Amino acid sequence: MTELTKKQILDKEDDPQALEDLYRSDPENFKVSLLSAATQKPNSKLFKFWRVRLEYEGGDKNPSAVPIPVVCLIAAFFGLMVRVPENFFTEIWYYPRFAPFFIVLSVATYFLFKNPNLLFSIALSIFSILTSIYLILLPNWQSSDSVTMALIHLPLATLIFLGICFVQKDWRETEQRIAFLKFCGDIFILSILILLGGGVLTAFAMGLFELMGVDIEDWYLSNVGVIGIVSIPLVATYLYDSILQRRLYITELLAKIFSPLFFIFVFAYIIVMMIGGYSPFVNREFLVVFNGLLILILGIIFFSIVTRGRDSKIYITDYVNVLLVSASILINIIALSAITFRLVEFGFTPNRFCVLGVNWIVFIHLIIIAIAYVRVIIHQIDFDLLRKKVVSYLPVYCCWFVFVTYLLPLVFGFV
Repeated sequence: MTELTKKQILDKEDDPQALEDLYRSDPENFKVSLLSAATQKPNSKLFKFWRVRLEYEGGDKNPSAVPIPVVCLIAAFFGLMVRVPENFFTEIWYYPRFAPFFIVLSVATYFLFKNPNLLFSIALSIFSILTSIYLILLPNWQSSDSVTMALIHLPLATLIFLGICFVQKDWRETEQRIAFLKFCGDIFILSILILLGGGVLTAFAMGLFELMGVDIEDWYLSNVGVIGIVSIPLVATYLYDSILQRRLYITELLAKIFSPLFFIFVFAYIIVMMIGGYSPFVNREFLVVFNGLLILILGIIFFSIVTRGRDSKIYITDYVNVLLVSASILINIIALSAITFRLVEFGFTPNRFCVLGVNWIVFIHLIIIAIAYVRVIIHQIDFDLLRKKVVSYLPVYCCWFVFVTYLLPLVFGFV
């Protein structure tokens, strides 16, 4: 943060909301500049409050909100729940059903241990048992598109329960929903970093043993590798929640960096597709790419919006975000047209039904966000209302995930 921002802090000495917005925009640099500004205005009560707040945040905290032995026990339990039963079933049957399910459950268990709640603990146990029975009874996913769609959506449906364990009784509050979204984004990034580190460790371990003439590849990958992969999100959660104290701003930073880049890429992609004559109407691969692009753009838009303060200023990135939302709406219209064409031309299938449903859900959400974002830019509403528009739509996604996971196979007769 430059000297100019220090001057901004001094100019906003009597404006608590403006100082809060500056803090949210860049917490680490704000701390340095605020403490420097406080030395110039030692009698400012607001600066004294901020100094106490920042020095308290920066002080020593107990990093073991959940003790490490407990984290290790949770990791070992769910790791063995994935690894041991595989001895009695085939990998292709067991892993797609239970591995993602148990991975998300391990993180939910972490938060229930941190904030014990008897009602939620009973509910999680019942949910786990009933879902496990449901997964056992499902037919082979390789011969059923509806079961395949259900298994793809199962981690997302389980993520709903994780969110409830995360926010507990405050699930209706906007800030708590935003905190959970930020948690998911940060954990995703941390998990990738841990996975890369684990991959390097695995390569070194197998290489060193191979130099001694000992082949541990099969044993290592089927035991240490499986349990390690299952434990990655839980370890990332512990780092984020207990060590970093939920102060990781990487998702916001990546959203700011990639929103203009994705805007350029999206329009370039559409232009090249039109010039090259590639059509998602007849090319299934292009339709898949379109939907993947929509998910990425939606994530970038989410994290660009939810970190803004109520009275945040309008920056050039906000105009870029509006253009990005507009581009994604255009992509969604093309995708909806393509999937409708494929339904008419090739018939109704579980895959096409799911693609059509999720595209409509995302399309409506993007329209809501676009209208609200434009109203923010022309100063009709503030960022708080825009953030509410983003998170108030989450129950629609939740209902869709639950429907596809538990009801879609029944609707289509497990076809």
